[in-house]
Amino acid sequence: MKAYKLVIMTLVSGSLVAALGATDFTKKGPMSFEAYDSDKNGSISQTEFYDLREKRMNAKAEQGMRMKNAGNAPTFEQFDTNSDKQLSKMELLEGQMKHTSEKKSQKGMNKGQGMGQGQGMGKGMKNSN
Repeated sequence: MKAYKLVIMTLVSGSLVAALGATDFTKKGPMSFEAYDSDKNGSISQTEFYDLREKRMNAKAEQGMRMKNAGNAPTFEQFDTNSDKQLSKMELLEGQMKHTSEKKSQKGMNKGQGMGQGQGMGKGMKNSN
């Protein structure tokens, strides 16, 4: 159900951006298909994919925004599941959902990591031996 909501939200936000004719490169979350497809031919080339990523990173840098994990961003090839050197709208959405899901699961693995066994224990306690 969450994946369905993400797809709907991505489509709606993409439609709004296209309607307004402007792209906010500093917004969080995935960019719309329309933002990537600069030549409006209905598919995203490798050049379009990386050009948008560069524009987005530059816009964030100009705003002084942090770019954590920029080096871990997915590659064009990871999104191009049929290896035709073009991304369809579905390939982009599926790749974005997969990447978002992986990021959330990695955050979940980091949650709950306490101090570990024995650390922080005994502070202010006397040895009873």
